[in-house]
Amino acid sequence: MHPDTHETRKKIGHRIKVRRVELYMQQKDLGALVGVTQTHISEWEIGRRALRVEQALELAKALKTTVGYLVGESETRDAA
Repeated sequence: MHPDTHETRKKIGHRIKVRRVELYMQQKDLGALVGVTQTHISEWEIGRRALRVEQALELAKALKTTVGYLVGESETRDAA
């Protein structure tokens, strides 16, 4: 599967949302932590916008998880 398909973006977006909700964080709060707007976070979560590598790193840090979890390569949500 090509790494930037809509389905892949939707799966990554779902993981972003799950982790954000687990941390009781609103989209605008996550956006402030990673330097993007609430709309940007929403578009990631619904799979409308692809993540760049540096954005994935920032999101993982803000969500206290790993890029591996966000992209579906790991089921471990908490960063070590």
